[in-house]
Amino acid sequence: MNIKLSEGLDKKLKSASDVLGFDEQRIIERAILFYLDAIEKQIELKREFIEWDNLSDEAIADFEAALC
Repeated sequence: MNIKLSEGLDKKLKSASDVLGFDEQRIIERAILFYLDAIEKQIELKREFIEWDNLSDEAIADFEAALC
């Protein structure tokens, strides 16, 4: 995967790489993992909403079928 960074972000990344001694890809991977971990609750909630929506659609279809 290729990622295009803004000039300012690219400079910050290079600076962090120099200071920390990590290559830039490792910093990006760690940042993404940190971010995904931080939003895990949001992801779980979204999945739960999708499941409830699917169950609701199924319940409505079953109810309508029972009326006929």
